[in-house]
Amino acid sequence: MSRMLRRLTVAGLLILLAAFFAFVGWNKAFAPLTELARHHAWTVLLPDWLGRLIGWSEMALAAGMLGAAALRHARLAGGSALVLVANQLAAAVVHLANGEAAALPQNALLIALLLIVVRLTGEAFGSREETA
Repeated sequence: MSRMLRRLTVAGLLILLAAFFAFVGWNKAFAPLTELARHHAWTVLLPDWLGRLIGWSEMALAAGMLGAAALRHARLAGGSALVLVANQLAAAVVHLANGEAAALPQNALLIALLLIVVRLTGEAFGSREETA
């Protein structure tokens, strides 16, 4: 895969994943718990303060992925994606523990896409020091 194609692929994935995590993070941070429960948000099964904090962290990590793509800083994009992999693993554990196996394919898809971003960010963008 050419470097330009990698950059476009990673940038597209970063934008899509950042948009997704910004949206769900916003809802986890601000939506009423009844609304979150209606949409099966896994954070409703946690203490309220922790679920809200997870929402804020998802928004921050989404911003980190976008900022990294704009600044061509692979470590920030890859690191944000790795933390979001941990987020999705925690979500999968909570879903499993509460008999919500139907949510696991979404977690698996997000983990796969995030791992692709981790794998390709260094190849596509390199770190800021490498591109200087």
